Amino acid sequence: MIDPLSLASSLAALDFSLLKEPPWSTLFILGISVAISLVTTVANRMVMDLDEYRRWMVESRHLQQELMGAMRSGNQRHIAKVRKRQQDMTKTQQKMMMNQWKTMLFTFVPFILIWQVLTKFFSGVTIAYMPFNMPWIAPQGTLSLWTWYLFCSISTSTILRRILGLTLEIEPRES
Repeated sequence: MIDPLSLASSLAALDFSLLKEPPWSTLFILGISVAISLVTTVANRMVMDLDEYRRWMVESRHLQQELMGAMRSGNQRHIAKVRKRQQDMTKTQQKMMMNQWKTMLFTFVPFILIWQVLTKFFSGVTIAYMPFNMPWIAPQGTLSLWTWYLFCSISTSTILRRILGLTLEIEPRES
């Protein structure tokens, strides 16, 4: 059995200074981003009823089209009826999103703890270099911890959501 105290002291004795220089810092933050995105996406996948979610998306799209048609025709009764159904759909959506919020609450605390450590470790360190000039994002072509993580997080979570089927788009055969 591994003694947690000896494991912690062994980790503390390691030299992590190599991680403060690109490309190691770049790859390390990318790995952190993939891990965090994977955990949150899998957790959302587990609590989400995808069939119900897709049905809601298709029905919502149809209601929007029906509302547009009613507005073009000027039929006030039909417009009121569709808006009432949309309000009911919004309540359903709120229930569905509540599960995702619960998942986010469970993943938020570890996320904050991880970032407290990483922010101190990478304070004032260049994580990555931009291949082109973007002065409003990366002054002098360098990316900080937060900027690089934001790029990585958006990219990895988008890819993982597509792989696990949690995208927001409606497939043509369902419309």
